[in-house]
Amino acid sequence: MNTNKPVSKVLLLESDSARALALAQPDAAHRLMGVPVRRDALAAALHAHYDLGGVLLGEDFGGSAEAAAAVAVALEVERPELPIVLRRTTDGELPEALRRVPRASWDERDPESLHAALDAHVFSQDYPDPLVDGIADMTLGRLRGLFPGLEVNWDTPSIVRDRIIFGEVLTLIPIETAWCRGWLLMQTEETPLIDMLPTREGRGAREEASDFRDLNGVLGELTNLVWGAFRNRYLGHARHAGAGAGAGDEAGDGGWVRAQVQVPLLINHRRRYLSFGSDNPQLCIKYRLTCPKTGREAVIDQRFVFSLGWSREGFDETAALAAAAAEPEPVSGELELF
Repeated sequence: MNTNKPVSKVLLLESDSARALALAQPDAAHRLMGVPVRRDALAAALHAHYDLGGVLLGEDFGGSAEAAAAVAVALEVERPELPIVLRRTTDGELPEALRRVPRASWDERDPESLHAALDAHVFSQDYPDPLVDGIADMTLGRLRGLFPGLEVNWDTPSIVRDRIIFGEVLTLIPIETAWCRGWLLMQTEETPLIDMLPTREGRGAREEASDFRDLNGVLGELTNLVWGAFRNRYLGHARHAGAGAGAGDEAGDGGWVRAQVQVPLLINHRRRYLSFGSDNPQLCIKYRLTCPKTGREAVIDQRFVFSLGWSREGFDETAALAAAAAEPEPVSGELELF
């Protein structure tokens, strides 16, 4: 099982390619997946990457501080959710935009200042290893039950601050436990996954190709199964310290917390934009389904967005591990209704 801590994909905007490559090197302390980008390729990079956690911007990107300031303003307009962390190499005066737009700065002469900036603005929400591994484990089991003929793997989990929708199909279901409150989101591209669905029996016992309705049904069932597994494993598993309800909340049996505050979701179809009403980072895990016969691949992008409540201290790792050990293995065709 992949037990790596979540990483975050960030754009590296540096005129010096050697410096960009150095920042892009795997670094357990940084936990970054760096993507070096030239200035003339920035628009294409923003179009290609929908799951970014931030931007590292050099104060001289583009050849001068003024050029870097123009990039910062463009990023503020195009993707305001992404925190920009500015690299400083001098103590000189900066253009107004470089003082206003970046969330933080770090000094190249003090590498620890980069760690501090990333912890504060990219990795601001700590997801325990048992939680991340547990989510992947229960999801992999349900995927293998629904797609028994396919190979199923998962990418290293990541922290995402983008709000860009992936693909054409998504499902949402609310999640509430004693220590978290938010949403489970599953999204995918329509055609690749439809191509992997088995044919179905049509009129006169003829086989018919699957269509978008079959895909909707499978993705909805997967979401329901993962939600049910999450609920069974984590509902009520909270330490008393730090897991209390907020103002206006009511605590029910078993530590269940019913919060009165709701935040509307906002979906802009034209911009492929989905907002959960908070700045909380999203925990993202990508699952890759591969057909061993054809080599075709489909990706299911899973997000956990704890936008309405989160208590890292309230998550009881011991209880969660015990619940996981007691769970039966999921089988093909299982159905969980709640």
